[in-house]
Amino acid sequence: MFQSTMLVQKLSGITLLLLLCQHACFLSASGNAKRSVTCEGDSASLSCGSRFINVLRANYGRTDGRTCSAGKPPGQFSNVHCSSETSLQTMATQCNGKKSCSVQAVNSVFNDPCFGTYKYLEVSYECLKPKQHITCEGFRADITCGKGVISVYYANYGRRNLATCPHKFATSTHCNSDQTARMRSRCNGKKSCHVQASNSEFSDPCVGIYKYLEVTYSCIRVLFPSTMLVQKLSGVTLLLLLCQHACFLSACDDAKQSVTCEGDSASLSCGSGFIIVLCANYGRTDGETCSAGKPPGQLSNVHCSSETSLQTMATRCNGRESCSVPAVNSVFNDPCFGTYKYLDVAYECLQSKQHITCEGFRGDITCEEGVISVHYANYGRRNLATCPHELATTAHCYSNRTDRMRSRCNGKKSCHVLASNSEFSDPCVGVYKYLEVTYCCV
Repeated sequence: MFQSTMLVQKLSGITLLLLLCQHACFLSASGNAKRSVTCEGDSASLSCGSRFINVLRANYGRTDGRTCSAGKPPGQFSNVHCSSETSLQTMATQCNGKKSCSVQAVNSVFNDPCFGTYKYLEVSYECLKPKQHITCEGFRADITCGKGVISVYYANYGRRNLATCPHKFATSTHCNSDQTARMRSRCNGKKSCHVQASNSEFSDPCVGIYKYLEVTYSCIRVLFPSTMLVQKLSGVTLLLLLCQHACFLSACDDAKQSVTCEGDSASLSCGSGFIIVLCANYGRTDGETCSAGKPPGQLSNVHCSSETSLQTMATRCNGRESCSVPAVNSVFNDPCFGTYKYLDVAYECLQSKQHITCEGFRGDITCEEGVISVHYANYGRRNLATCPHELATTAHCYSNRTDRMRSRCNGKKSCHVLASNSEFSDPCVGVYKYLEVTYCCV
């Protein structure tokens, strides 16, 4: 049942993970989710008073024929399958961690996902009450928790206003460099962390501008036994624990861990279930793992994290029953030259459904009971056996379409989509592809 405040009752850890962590637009248990709809050409204004914005979902495009249609010819609102894939990232970068923000609903900001269609920007967001830490460029950020451990919501290195860290080179308010993933890998789950606010640490997003590092975070109280038990937590707390890409094991005890030394291959397997990667890091965060026979100089850097780790593992493994990924620099890039690394992955096995649609055909995803919640979607080819064809010539054609399929299908009883290059673009020219979607009915 979807009321103004969503009631999450009697749900297992896995179900809560699906509901809260897949970037689908659900209202939080606290009832604080807000909605903003802005017609093309106007500006969306988000505001949280004394709290901080956290964008849950966003789409610049058109998904119905009624919104922002007054005075427009029918041809400009007939396309109701229009979604800009940059919507969520753009709104998060512009607004997360701020008390208010204003973003223009125009093609120059989001790109034009459907030429000739009159679009609108739809945003759902929450107002959270975490802490904020500001560090001016050239100084060290010292983020600490007296009680509990750090959980980072959002981080930006750049400049989003002129008043913070005033300086003669504070000449722009549009210097955005989302460093959330990096700060989470450095700080989440720790009592304290120390990071230099500098170009050498984060690279320079706007040369000649005096910048600052802003981090919004909370101190959460958690238990760290060999298997983490999450008990008596509200929806908001579970959101913090499960959705911020920190590496926590689930409440259902089904989370698995894989540690693979550099040069070997990580093998993830779920039998009859489907893989969902919770956390991944290719690098080094301690001096003991994969250290046998290695000189101390190759083990001393314990702050080594490849920012592509989670995305790479999710793209290669999510929605599959098993996968094998080499723990090598050519796959993840080299986050710390000269350090002997390892790949650490936590993942769950979900008993969800899978729908395969061969290129050129229409996929019809339906739920007899409940509504659709997409876990993962890929348009390409990840094996040679599915949709056999003379042009099925590679098993490494990745095109993550999870956000697009969520915007099309989540919360609906059924949705229909054509598995074609015109719908998803062509990730590997000349290869016969298929659309695979793993989902459940909630």
